[in-house]
Amino acid sequence: MTTLRELLKIPGNTDKPIIAVPLTLGPTDKFSPFAQKLQQQNPDIVEWRADYIADDFSQAVMWQQVKSGAQNELAQKEVSAMTEAKMLSEIDNAKQEFMANWPQMNAQIIKELTGTVFNSIGGFPVILTYRTVEQGGKGEMSAVEYATFVISALHSGYPFAAVDVEYTLDEPLRKSIMEAASQVNVPVILSYHDFNSTPKILNKMIIDMSETAADIIKLAVTPKTEADVQYLLDVTHDSEVPQPLITMSMGELGKRTRVEGYQYGSELTFATLNGSSKSAPGQLTINELLQAWQ
Repeated sequence: MTTLRELLKIPGNTDKPIIAVPLTLGPTDKFSPFAQKLQQQNPDIVEWRADYIADDFSQAVMWQQVKSGAQNELAQKEVSAMTEAKMLSEIDNAKQEFMANWPQMNAQIIKELTGTVFNSIGGFPVILTYRTVEQGGKGEMSAVEYATFVISALHSGYPFAAVDVEYTLDEPLRKSIMEAASQVNVPVILSYHDFNSTPKILNKMIIDMSETAADIIKLAVTPKTEADVQYLLDVTHDSEVPQPLITMSMGELGKRTRVEGYQYGSELTFATLNGSSKSAPGQLTINELLQAWQ
């Protein structure tokens, strides 16, 4: 069976899991402080949480910026009502042209965003993730926009180590992302998040997810009791699917799964550089994680 470390091409012969750091920078955040800490703390891989930035460059947002600019320019001119009506009509015509050109503009924007990430973090492998609000993220794109973004990023020419695809995404769109990933030889992490509970059908869920074209399976659930935490660990240990597993119980109660999960078969754990940029409840810092392993 191929290990996750082999699949993601991450060197190392340690028995410890891969350490992934979430990159949760928004459009006004600077990359250099993150990059400096990254070099200092040296995790195995970075998960680019594109949902923290991509929505600020969506079709609706970009058109609103163009329209606002034109309207502000118009407001500064002293023109007759007839001329103003004509210029407003031209803005409407410009919208049609904008919409027609949007696919090419969108692909270029996504390529530039992706390039900024790769050029800023100094050679670390990158997992591409766009996490929707429904699955605990910031992303408010429609399902089609989400799929379009991820597929465009995969085809941007930058070598992602893996791509996260939400299990709850409509199956045709999910398959389209998986096919795009396959075309560029990027492994797929099929993920499911439950921020309310720990479903008592985790084993069945893992089996169902394993019967897709996914290369890796990720489950993140929320415990109400210590028994929920142990259940997640036991299901992970007892799983017999061929894909590598990434599993965790979120929140304070589930913290030990982030430390001990590898002993039960979870091959990756998430940790932050400074404790303030958590992408899910219960994440430890890299230093806290390393101290717990000593």
